[in-house]
Amino acid sequence: MKHQIVSDGAQRLLGSPELQTRLRELRQTIRARHAAELAEAGFLWKLFLRWQIAVEFRRERRKLVSSAHSLYSNRIAA
Repeated sequence: MKHQIVSDGAQRLLGSPELQTRLRELRQTIRARHAAELAEAGFLWKLFLRWQIAVEFRRERRKLVSSAHSLYSNRIAA
């Protein structure tokens, strides 16, 4: 198969089962790390913790998902 740049590479990546599995695992890991603190927190502190969890998830997700301006090939580099 010839290497070709694909136009919907970002959507393919985001829709891939492998990435979705990795994102689920990441979300569960982050939530588990903060579970004890969330259980003991009051209302406002829970809001703050959930915000921190969301920020941490987005930061780690950015490491897994390429930039929107990336070019995608139809083959994996060997």
